[in-house]
Amino acid sequence: IMALINNNTTPLKNGVIYNLIYDSPFMFILSLSRNKKRVIMIVADVVLASFSLWVAFALRLGEWFWPSHIQLWLFTLVLVLTFPVFAELGLYRTVVRYLGSKGTLEIIQATGLLVVLWFLSAITLFNTQLGTDIFPRSIPVIFWMALLLFVGGSRLVIRWLLIEPAMVTAQSKKNMLIYGASRIGMELASSISHNDAIRVLGFIDDDQTLHGHYIQNLKVLGDRTQIKQIRAKTSPLEVLLAMPNMTGEQRRELLKYLENANVTVRTIPSLEDITLGTVTVGDLRDIDITDLLARKVMEPNQKLLSACVVNKKVMVTGAGGSIGSELCRQILQIDPSCLVLFEHSEHGLYTINHELVSSSSNRNYSAEIVPVLGSITNKQRVEATIKKFEIDTIYHAAAYKHVTLIENNVVEGVYNNIFGTYNVAKSALDMNIENFVLISTDKAVRPTSVMGATKSICELIIQGLSQKQEAGCTNRSKLTRFVIVRFGNVLGSSGSVIPLFQKQIAAGGPITITHPEVTRYFMTISEASQLVLQAGSMGGNCSIFTLNMGDPISILSLAKQLVYLSGHMLKTGENRESDTAIEIQYTGLQKGEKIHEELLYGENITSTEHPMIMMANEEFYIWSEVEEMLVEFELLRDLGDEKMEELLFKYTMKRAPD
Repeated sequence: IMALINNNTTPLKNGVIYNLIYDSPFMFILSLSRNKKRVIMIVADVVLASFSLWVAFALRLGEWFWPSHIQLWLFTLVLVLTFPVFAELGLYRTVVRYLGSKGTLEIIQATGLLVVLWFLSAITLFNTQLGTDIFPRSIPVIFWMALLLFVGGSRLVIRWLLIEPAMVTAQSKKNMLIYGASRIGMELASSISHNDAIRVLGFIDDDQTLHGHYIQNLKVLGDRTQIKQIRAKTSPLEVLLAMPNMTGEQRRELLKYLENANVTVRTIPSLEDITLGTVTVGDLRDIDITDLLARKVMEPNQKLLSACVVNKKVMVTGAGGSIGSELCRQILQIDPSCLVLFEHSEHGLYTINHELVSSSSNRNYSAEIVPVLGSITNKQRVEATIKKFEIDTIYHAAAYKHVTLIENNVVEGVYNNIFGTYNVAKSALDMNIENFVLISTDKAVRPTSVMGATKSICELIIQGLSQKQEAGCTNRSKLTRFVIVRFGNVLGSSGSVIPLFQKQIAAGGPITITHPEVTRYFMTISEASQLVLQAGSMGGNCSIFTLNMGDPISILSLAKQLVYLSGHMLKTGENRESDTAIEIQYTGLQKGEKIHEELLYGENITSTEHPMIMMANEEFYIWSEVEEMLVEFELLRDLGDEKMEELLFKYTMKRAPD
C-alpha cells in the first residue's frame, strides 16, 4: 500500500485507505507529551505480552485456547514482569520514530529476558506450590517468537505511521535521489532520513550489479540515465552526489551530463574534510565552480614547501584576507617556530587567530601563533613587529583587491597597496630578513584598472629594491631574497564573482555579466596558496613566478552551468514569461575591466622544477626610477583621484613592451 502511495497513485492517495490511515484519530499521538506516549506504550506492551502468551498456547495446542484457573497465574506473571524488564533494558528510552539497529537489539534482548524470567518464575512457583506441569515445553520458544513479532512489529508499525505521512503529503517536500550506493551514500541516507521535509526516492549508481536491490529500504533505481526519466515524473528533484572519491574529471563529466536534466545538484564535502571531522556526511553544499573546473592538483614538492617555513619565524600580512588566511592555515601545518598574523581588520584578525589556535590545539602543532593588529601603511608598526619576533620570512598578501572600489578610491588604493608594500619590503631589506614573497595578480599585466596598476607598481618596487641591495651589498649571504608570485582569480575569495552568481540564482535572477565574451583564470585558494609557498622557495633574487592557471574560463558558460545545476532553466524567447527561468543580463564592462586577462609581459618564460610554476623573464626598473616614481605619488597624494590615476598609468604604460 505504501509503495503505491509513494509512487503517487492518485486513486489511493485520494481514496479510503489513505484517509483511513492519515485522517484517523491515531494521528493525535503526535501532539501528546512524551510521558503520555510512554504510558500508552507501556499499556500496549503489557497487553501484547499477554496476547503473545495466549497465541503461543493456541498455536501449540492447535485449538481455541482458554486458560484454566491455574494457567491464569502464567498470564499474571507476564503482567507483573513485562514493565520492569522492558524498562530496565531501555525500551521506553528509545524514540520510536527514530528506531534503529540499537533499538531493535534492545527489543530482542528485552523479549528474550522476559521469556526466560517468566519460565524460571513459573517453574519455581508451580513446583513449590502447585507441583504440576501446566504448559508444554515448547511454549517458551513459541511465546518468545510471538512476543518478538508483536512487540517489535508494533513499534515498526508506529514508526511507519509516524514517518510516512510526511513523505506522501506534500508537493512542498524535497524529492531527492542519492547518487552513489556506497557506504557514504548509506550514511547520507541515514543522516537525512529523519528530516520530515525530505523524501528520498532511492539510489542511483553506475554499478549495474546493484540495480533493483534495496539498501536501507531504498531501492537502487538504476544508473544516471534514469535521472531524466524520474525527473519527468517528479518535480522538483534534487540529486545528492555521495561520491567523494570520484576524480575531478569524472565529476566534471557527470556534472556535464546533469546540466540538461533540469535537476538541482548538491554534493557532500570532500572525504578529507569528513575524515578530519570538520564536517559530516550530512553537510550538503551546492555545486560550485570548484567542481566544474576539475583541475588536476599536483602533489606538492615537500622540499620546496618547507624551505622557507620549517623551524622559521614567518609573518603573513593581510592574514585575515582570503589568500592570507589560507596561507596561514597551510604554513601552520609545515611546522614554523612562530607564525605572526599581521592584519588591520580587527574582525578578520580575531577570526583567523581563533581558527588557527583551535586547529593548533586539536592537532598539537608546536608553532607559536601571534596576532598583531596593525596596518602596512604604518612603517614603524611593521618594523617593530619584524624586529620583536625576529622574522625570517614574510608573505605579503595585504592589499585592496576590489577592482570597482579602488576605481572610486584611487588615492587610498595607491597609499595602501603601493606605499604599504614599500613599507613592508623596505623594512625586510633594512633588517636583512631571509625571504620576502609578494602576492601579485594577473591584473598587474598591462593593467586597465587602478587596482591592477597599483599591483604592477608593487612589482616594480620589489624589482627596484632587489636591484638596489645587489648593487650596494658586498656580503651576498645577507641579501634578502625577493620573490614575486603572480596568478589569477581564486575561488571563494572576497572578490570572486561566483558567490554573486549563486545569490542571484537563489533570488530568482537575473544574473548580471559584464560582457558575453569575458574570460577569467580560476584556481582554488588552497591550490594557489600551496603553489605560492613552493614558488617562494625557488629561483634567485627578484624572480617573478606565474602559476599555471590552465585555460581561461568563459564567465557566460560558467553562469549557465550554475543555473542548470541549480535546477533552473535559462530564460529564452520560448519561456520568457516563466517565473522560474533565470535571465542573464549584460551590464557592459565597468571601468578598468578587461575582456581577457594576461599572466605575462611577452612570452619570455622558462619552466621550473615544478610543472605548475613558470618563471617570467622581465626587465628590471633601477632603484632611482622607482624612487622618483614614489616621490611623485607622495606629492600627488593631496591632489585627488584623477591626478593620481594619470600618474599610475603613466608608469605602467612605460613598463609594457612595444
